[in-house]
Amino acid sequence: MFKFINKKLTNRYKQVPLLYITFDLNKYQEVGEKDSCELKVHPNMRDDEFIINQLNDIVDHIRDNYDMEKLSR
Repeated sequence: MFKFINKKLTNRYKQVPLLYITFDLNKYQEVGEKDSCELKVHPNMRDDEFIINQLNDIVDHIRDNYDMEKLSR
């Protein structure tokens, strides 16, 4: 799926998305915070533990400090 999105979002390979975060409001309302956000990083950065940890902290910060229902409108 990342390859498909990468091709769609890439502007003639001059701009390449390095990461994206999606939020699923339905899953958030049904199950809570666990697995309600999906974080995808560029395949070259996938194994970098520092980047993954920092991005997980950012996602946690967003969930803790912002009203997810307002953000999803």
